[in-house]
Amino acid sequence: MKIRKLIRDNNYNEYLMDPIYSRLLENVNNLNERIFQKNKLVNLQAFMEGFTFYTSLNYRSTPIDVLPRIISSEFFFKISNYLSARSYVLNKFIREVYQESSTPIPDWIIKTTPYFRSEMIGFSPPKNIYIHVYGADIVRLRGIPFILEDNLRIPSGISYSYKAFEYLTRFLPELSEGYNVLKPNDLEYLYDILRYVSGSKDPTIVLLSDGNYNSAYFEHRFLSDKLGIILAEPNDILVKDKEVVVKTVDEGEVHVDVIYRRIEDLDYLTPGLVKAYLRGWVTIANAPGTGIADDKATFVWVPYLAERYGMKLESVVQPLTFCLYEKENLEKVIDQPTRYVIKKREGYGGIGLAIVKDDNLNILKEIFKEYENFIAQEVLDFDTVVSVVNDSFYETYADLRFFTYYDKVASAVLSRVGIVGSRVTNNSSGGMVKPLWIIQ
Repeated sequence: MKIRKLIRDNNYNEYLMDPIYSRLLENVNNLNERIFQKNKLVNLQAFMEGFTFYTSLNYRSTPIDVLPRIISSEFFFKISNYLSARSYVLNKFIREVYQESSTPIPDWIIKTTPYFRSEMIGFSPPKNIYIHVYGADIVRLRGIPFILEDNLRIPSGISYSYKAFEYLTRFLPELSEGYNVLKPNDLEYLYDILRYVSGSKDPTIVLLSDGNYNSAYFEHRFLSDKLGIILAEPNDILVKDKEVVVKTVDEGEVHVDVIYRRIEDLDYLTPGLVKAYLRGWVTIANAPGTGIADDKATFVWVPYLAERYGMKLESVVQPLTFCLYEKENLEKVIDQPTRYVIKKREGYGGIGLAIVKDDNLNILKEIFKEYENFIAQEVLDFDTVVSVVNDSFYETYADLRFFTYYDKVASAVLSRVGIVGSRVTNNSSGGMVKPLWIIQ
């Protein structure tokens, strides 16, 4: 199918609505059938270089759709300002719960979330920062940005953004003719915030991974290499003599200042580490207990929290979202289930998510059993994009994941693409990744 015909046939395709794509479409047409050959070459090269995603069964390639998404620098800065403000609100909320023993949202949320850490009550993390790394998922509906959820525990994906950009630059430089593309180079934001909370000018930083069976292990290695920080597994971490050390091949046991954790279960995998953190022997990012703001029931209350803290969250819309704990809300979903996306409060990576409009009604049975563990969000028929899949162009749904390092938003933005016909874009659900260009 020709790309221009596909776009004409879909009224709310981003490539049709935004004139920023006009030159790109010319460049794609000039390539003709070679775009499909290059797409296969990119994906083969990516797989050969280990650009993979681990599932419960095996490593699979992370599919790359070489047709880039484009946003203007003005749009990027608008989103950046919004996310910096939202990050402040979420951090302030966590601080209020743990340091001020206040519950600004319904207390049943705090009492029932699996992410609440009672030992954090009264503890002040270094620099009062709980959220060092924050991933926000955003879609556009007729050009207007909507935020779908906050990811605050161990958000992943920035390496996929860098690699997709790199492969497109390497194999299809002709696509960028006529554009001034901003090269993503903001990984130093991550290093800077980790160094800042360490209290040292030259800290020893460890990225803590549970190993090569973690779905995002490719990213763990990528960040370790790019930032020059130690990649370690739980068995490499020891708590001894009022300090935390990491076992290394070259230098033996080395004192650790900061642990950038990419694992959830610290208590089981690294016994004693959280106690060492509470005693001030090491800094952990993101802080234990941060997940209370990651709970999808908390998402419902973020606009209220922003007003409470005197912050304006402008330029991005939060769609209608509500908890099913209240009987009247549960009845809304039961009466008109196809209007909503159902999400489990502690779900992640597409797990615990059901779009009743696209799927079946089996999720309703689960809701009846434990309705307090679900939220509902209005289904958004958000803007689609054009994707290269094998030897043709298809209309697909895609989101944007922005990464904020405390108060700075990285220019490396991940665009995830659902399989044809699906609004679910997560890699674990079979999705692809797109390169993203910010045009200056």
